[in-house]
Amino acid sequence: MRLFFVLIFAGISFFIGAQSAADAELYFNNKQYSKAKNIFEVLHKRKPNDALLNYKLARCYFELKDFSNAALCFENTSSKYPLKDWYLAESYFRMYRFELSIAAYQAYQATLEPTDPKLRECELQLKKAELGQKLLNRVEEISIIDSVIVSKNDFVNAYNIGNELGKLGQQRIKLNTKTFQDKITFTTPRNDRKLFSDSTKGNMDIFTSFKLLDNWSLPVSVSNIINTRANENFPFLLLDGITLYFASDGENTMGGYDIFITKYSASTKDFLTPENVGFPFNSTANDYLMAIDEQHSFGWFATDRNQTSGKVVIYKFEFNVPKVYFKSDDLDLLSNIAQLKSYKISKSKFNKAENQTNKTVTNSKTRNQIIINDSIVYTSSEQFKSTEALHVYNESLLMMSELSDLETTLAGLRANYDAEEFNEQKNSLSEQIKILEPQILKLKKAIVHKSLLATNTESLFLFPK
Repeated sequence: MRLFFVLIFAGISFFIGAQSAADAELYFNNKQYSKAKNIFEVLHKRKPNDALLNYKLARCYFELKDFSNAALCFENTSSKYPLKDWYLAESYFRMYRFELSIAAYQAYQATLEPTDPKLRECELQLKKAELGQKLLNRVEEISIIDSVIVSKNDFVNAYNIGNELGKLGQQRIKLNTKTFQDKITFTTPRNDRKLFSDSTKGNMDIFTSFKLLDNWSLPVSVSNIINTRANENFPFLLLDGITLYFASDGENTMGGYDIFITKYSASTKDFLTPENVGFPFNSTANDYLMAIDEQHSFGWFATDRNQTSGKVVIYKFEFNVPKVYFKSDDLDLLSNIAQLKSYKISKSKFNKAENQTNKTVTNSKTRNQIIINDSIVYTSSEQFKSTEALHVYNESLLMMSELSDLETTLAGLRANYDAEEFNEQKNSLSEQIKILEPQILKLKKAIVHKSLLATNTESLFLFPK
């Protein structure tokens, strides 16, 4: 009798398991990845080494933009699923783990025939991963003064650059029945020159025109070095008249538009080869319109990373001369800094926050982005639903304030160390610097950990497993 019930139970379990797998496949084929993921996760716990389950669950994670879990499952997928290396490479690319992404692209490339049309796409993505690895070695460390999310259709109005820097204008032009582009016009402060983007043969290029007595000269291409077969757009000329920022979606980009810088050379009477401005200004999404106010040492740039369709976030940041690059052996920390998932809040900005006299930030209202996941971005701490997550987030803000104070102290110590009048105190200053530097590094890591804990806690509160 006992054997009979055991067999009945086993049969029921097998039927339920088969039904669940069939349901998961149905959801997967209908692109209902969230529902499919929930079932595949249950099945995966029963058979964690099953190659097909790992592949299907990884694909669900990938489509839901959970690239970390996707990579883990793709790693456990059999090589009999050749696309797993492609998806693995893409997952690592989105995580800014470019060294691993390069290896996976190369593994996928090795499985393709020379005539395979996928080969060209793989080569292009491999170049982007190699560029990402190069840029990751020079991640600029910046302090964010403010940020605001606006409509892409009129985003230049949020720059507020002032007439002393020039004038920005924006129009929307239709390239074809489906594609719209931004026509950006920059006019110099003296109103004697314009740089603007316009369409030519279906692409955007940058043109220039000079003020004559009663009208403007005929537009000419700003430079064949700048304008390519790709799109070039979003020009901004510094007050020196020779330094030009613009964006392009051609080669040497991480994805979509990237921001570039170039300078006009009097000797060649042309612009120098443009350089990608790197992380954290550029990303695997679209990044637009860098504008710099050198006199007041701040700038702006726009990006649609982590934004819903039709929206961009504009960051106002402290402009450093010389540039300060973030150095760390912690790849997770470096990746977060490169993606702007973690950044310093400008001390001038933080001191203006409400209730800072007693270091209370519970009711703080900031417009800095708080990235919960790839589809949810908060612009204020008041949007937190979890009290625990809000508490952890406020702790991270206090730690950022402490970090800013320590970095100011360290900068003063270094300045004194270099000054001749403090020669007799160099040994003492050196010891203080040696003590403070590891404290700052440790605090930076703690801030990243605390920020991730806050967003993970909020995510689990919103989507309990």
